[in-house]
Amino acid sequence: MLVRAIGTNLYKNNYNADVLNFTAAQKNQHKHTSAYATNSFDAKRLSEDIPEALKVLGDKKMELIIHNASAPSIDGKDVGIGSLYSKSTRDALVPFLKKYGFSGIQLDPEGMRPRHDASPYVSNSFVYNPLIIDLEDLTTPQEGALLDKNVYKSIVRLNPARSKQHGDYNHARDSFDLALTNIWKNFKNKSSNVDSIHNPVEKDAVIKLGDDFDKYLDEYGEMLEPYAIYSILSEVYGNDYYKNWPQEMQDLYNPKNNSLINRIKSEYADEFHKFIFTDMLASKAREKGTKEFNDLQIKTIGDNPVAFSNQEVWAHQDAFLKDYKMGCPPDNENPNGQAWGFAVLNPAKLFNPDGSYGAAGKLLYDKCLKLAKDNQGGIRLDHIVGLIDPFVYKNSPVDYTSGRLFSSEHNPDLKQFAIPRNRGNSDARFGAILEKIVIPACEDGGLTKDDIICENLGSMPDHARRAFDRLGLGGMIVTQYHNGMSAKPQDTIMIGSHDTKPFKTYVKDLYGYWGKDDFNHALWTAVENSMPRSTNHDKKQAKFDLYRFDTNPHQPDVNKDAFSRMKFTELFTSPAQRVQIFWTDLLGMEQRYNTPGTSGGNNWSLRLSSDFEKNFDPTMLIEALSEALKAQDEKTVRENQDLIDSLDANAQALKNQGSKPSAGTRLNLKV
Repeated sequence: MLVRAIGTNLYKNNYNADVLNFTAAQKNQHKHTSAYATNSFDAKRLSEDIPEALKVLGDKKMELIIHNASAPSIDGKDVGIGSLYSKSTRDALVPFLKKYGFSGIQLDPEGMRPRHDASPYVSNSFVYNPLIIDLEDLTTPQEGALLDKNVYKSIVRLNPARSKQHGDYNHARDSFDLALTNIWKNFKNKSSNVDSIHNPVEKDAVIKLGDDFDKYLDEYGEMLEPYAIYSILSEVYGNDYYKNWPQEMQDLYNPKNNSLINRIKSEYADEFHKFIFTDMLASKAREKGTKEFNDLQIKTIGDNPVAFSNQEVWAHQDAFLKDYKMGCPPDNENPNGQAWGFAVLNPAKLFNPDGSYGAAGKLLYDKCLKLAKDNQGGIRLDHIVGLIDPFVYKNSPVDYTSGRLFSSEHNPDLKQFAIPRNRGNSDARFGAILEKIVIPACEDGGLTKDDIICENLGSMPDHARRAFDRLGLGGMIVTQYHNGMSAKPQDTIMIGSHDTKPFKTYVKDLYGYWGKDDFNHALWTAVENSMPRSTNHDKKQAKFDLYRFDTNPHQPDVNKDAFSRMKFTELFTSPAQRVQIFWTDLLGMEQRYNTPGTSGGNNWSLRLSSDFEKNFDPTMLIEALSEALKAQDEKTVRENQDLIDSLDANAQALKNQGSKPSAGTRLNLKV
């Protein structure tokens, strides 16, 4: 079938267009008149139609993938980096999400990052990234007026990335250091002299912050202690990598040297308490922001990096193998493999002989539990094969020491950890970390197994795939690479992710750089997946011939646009119940957010502009939902014709007015 579709042009310029539609008799039989005018866009009706369409299509969830750093800032409030929890972002983004039917936000890992590395995937999962704090909020009396307004204004004024498409991580880190020092100094002064505060709102806020800090210190002080000390020692030695410190400090927690730890805490008490106070402020900013999301039924989905930060490894050295690092094995695309340098959990420390968690198992459990409690929309598990059978190496991914940790029976160094494959309960043993640690942590945090999204892209050995499938967890289907119809209901489907090229660039490359055969193959799949399952081949062929690469006369823009719309439709015709859209794909941008295997200021820094909605064309999304409804069985189409008409009318109204919602269509969604 596919060869015929690509190798022949049955209709050329004289194809019978009626083959795409009902016969004349059928047209009269099903003829109806839409109750909706197409001369004006109705935002309120659309905000009701999209959730209804998602419900009809199988109770699908639609979520936006956006990292904190990419969040927009309203003009005059840009500190150099975004935060999804700032009032500036909430005012700009939350109404947009609600208007277009999004019920979730897939976040980045929100832990503290290394000073000179903007990647969220090397962050500390137990300490919040201080850059998510809303600095503007802390200038107000309601938050104790802890940040001097002139300091805040200077940070905004001196931001070199102001009004630019990329944020500036280094400026943000330096600016937040300055701001947090000012905040801590003011908190100490005000909390020790509350009677001198004349504004009663400010006074009450400072008193409450003092009480909250005492409680936070009691509840989280022990957990945060090693990370606070790590921060202190990084400043003392002018280096934030512990292996460059004196041996005594490298081994401070290996085993735990209580005497020396207490001495450091005493000598650097101010820095120690400032660290924990800062973490509390980040936690409060996050709590305040997520409440506003949740009030509008928008939930956050956390991201669990497979990597552990240097701070976590230093504080829990007994949980990790000493000599091995995690990476990716060589393949055709990367003949030398990928040397990530991530620490590897020690298999011998996952479980104690009585079945309880060992040091490694407890660390992983606590990491996942915290993430689950913070994100009631679910958890994304990064690089799932790294939790089933990680690829490890000593010196490089291609030397003789490298191999899969649990399946290298013939590697002298690794055979002690090997699980015999294809014997009895081997699949259960390969999946033990997920089944006995990760899933229970998520459930204890208030989630279900259905709330877990597993990043299972790339190569996965057969035994790892079987172990994964046995647990019934959902994976990721990226339609740049996969057929959307291959998804299972528990899977999450998306056009692209933070690591892929933008969809618009993908389509341009597919149509131009890769050539007609690749585009036509992809187009045929898109045609099939955007039409009813019962559609006969001739109708599919006719639609395919309308937009194939070599349609005469050649119309590349028309062909690419039609292909793009069909690929968006595929998101909603797929069996997957969870649809995620990366923000650059939603907005039709060509700039790339991250290019794996590279470093530089452009990675992890691309941002939404403050006026992003003005440049957003929602017709692609609206038409995709309408076409997905039309691709259902006849009974479903008939019962939901009014909904389809409403979606089509709004899409046409947008086209009539230039594909942008007109002024005044913003919903009043303040909570």
